[in-house]
Amino acid sequence: MNAHDLARLLGVGRIVLGATLVTAPGVMRFLAGGAATEPGVRLIARAAGIRDLLVGWRTVQALGRGEPVATLLRDGAVADGVDLVACLIAFRHLPRVPRLVTVAAASSATAVGWRLASALD
Repeated sequence: MNAHDLARLLGVGRIVLGATLVTAPGVMRFLAGGAATEPGVRLIARAAGIRDLLVGWRTVQALGRGEPVATLLRDGAVADGVDLVACLIAFRHLPRVPRLVTVAAASSATAVGWRLASALD
């Protein structure tokens, strides 16, 4: 699998995650526990979902058209890095397994997105 294929896979993953958060923000229950039913948590879930849906969609479109994607990948990596920092700030208040999964996913997505951006510059 080459960098182009990995970037497409990352974009599709963002689309799936984003669409899920927009249409079913209750999945945040995994991370936030009972707080996921709070309107504010659902709002944040949907906002993050829209962000990921948009970045993923634009990435897949650009790859399909042969357009540059490095900036989109970096934007996504920065967003994932912000998610990581937010999770670390709230770390002790989150359920054990979800916080570890979230830290692993956000740090991996940050690193992979940045690396792919460099490879596709």
